[in-house]
Amino acid sequence: MKFSNFKYLVKQGFLNFKENRIMSVASIGVVLSCLIIVGVCGLLAMNINSFATFLGDQNEIVVYLYDDAEEAEIDAIDDFIKNNDNISSYNFVSKEEALEEQMGYLGEYGELLESYQGDENPLPASFRCKVKNLELIAETSDAIAALEGVEIMSTPTELASVLVTIKNAAYYGGLAVLAILIFVSVVVISNTIRLTVFARRKEINIMKFVGATNGFIRLPFIVEGLIIGTIGAVLTFAVLSGAYYYLLSYMADTATGWLATVSAVLIPYGTIWWKMLVIFVGFGWFIGGVGSAVSMKRYLKV
Repeated sequence: MKFSNFKYLVKQGFLNFKENRIMSVASIGVVLSCLIIVGVCGLLAMNINSFATFLGDQNEIVVYLYDDAEEAEIDAIDDFIKNNDNISSYNFVSKEEALEEQMGYLGEYGELLESYQGDENPLPASFRCKVKNLELIAETSDAIAALEGVEIMSTPTELASVLVTIKNAAYYGGLAVLAILIFVSVVVISNTIRLTVFARRKEINIMKFVGATNGFIRLPFIVEGLIIGTIGAVLTFAVLSGAYYYLLSYMADTATGWLATVSAVLIPYGTIWWKMLVIFVGFGWFIGGVGSAVSMKRYLKV
């Protein structure tokens, strides 16, 4: 296609949008509403996932060792943990370090445990391990528990199961909402474009009879759909960006207690704004393009 023809067809798409502005504005409103709901669900799902990951990182597998575990057994456990693909990090806590830690927890009353220093120390040495995938925490724990020198395991399997459930629910729930709203937007935009197509159906038939290709006829309407999708996407980005930035700033300034912890875990606006813009524009183009293509299909059959 020549550039002059392409330029003409794009111009026609803008003219279609302008002439059909009442329905176009209505379609933009629907796209805006749908994308805002999609955006809110997406941001909520991402932050739920971030918070669940944070909680998962606070829980660890603790491997308690026998007091009489030999050095070779401890080294073998260390090597196994180091080479385990599901262990992100770990550290070894000796009996002495465990007692000092407990004394630190007691603060001014820590001196009560001084009599347990040396051979009287009842606390076991341990490995504290953080896992990458919470879904495999039980499998990882069982593998370590089978090693020689391991007395007992402390594994937060129930909490891990809850966190995995929350993450999966947020992910699949977000996908379901996304699919429904995309379908609604495509239907609305296709109906808007269909009004323009219906008004020009005779012109389209004549163009078909004189040899115009489907692409030549379809492009102005696709441009119209893309305009609707782009405007809706940009407005959505502006609304959600302002709201999300304000929310983060407000929580950072006023949150206390557990809300302060939640605020610290929320995804920073600076790391997500460009993703929001790209995703919204991409969805807007997809919705507009598909809506236009669907509305044109029956009128190109001559």
